[in-house]
Amino acid sequence: MLSVIVPTLNSERDLANLLARLVPAAVDGLVSQVIVLDGGSTDGTLEVSEDAGADVASTFASALAIARRDWVLILPADLRLRSGWDGAVGGHLTRRGGNALVLGERDGEGLLGRLRPAPSGVLVEKSALKGAGPGLDLVGLRRKHGGRARL
Repeated sequence: MLSVIVPTLNSERDLANLLARLVPAAVDGLVSQVIVLDGGSTDGTLEVSEDAGADVASTFASALAIARRDWVLILPADLRLRSGWDGAVGGHLTRRGGNALVLGERDGEGLLGRLRPAPSGVLVEKSALKGAGPGLDLVGLRRKHGGRARL
């Protein structure tokens, strides 16, 4: 089981779409907690979070403090999870595969869409994030903790 942290800022629509993709994984027992790390949204992001039963944090350090699981999946709010992502992540955890990138689907068609890198989140052990500052650098986390696995 894992805790999911979703950084947001005025991400109402994206967050609602991502949360909908997380529901089956919650029902199956993979996702036990969602924490919305909000940077001061003024749209309906916080209402979406509340309606979904997600915890809300204002700093990365506070999000980690309330994360209840040993594994944390950090996903940007606009990530479109691939079909079967939950099986890939669950299998990876069962095999004790370590930290990994969780790839999303690419936007766009044609050559430019294929050349653009797939958006991604990062799956990382909570203990590896100890001592993290209050802010979240998702790009840095992907580089440091992405590991070799791409799910």
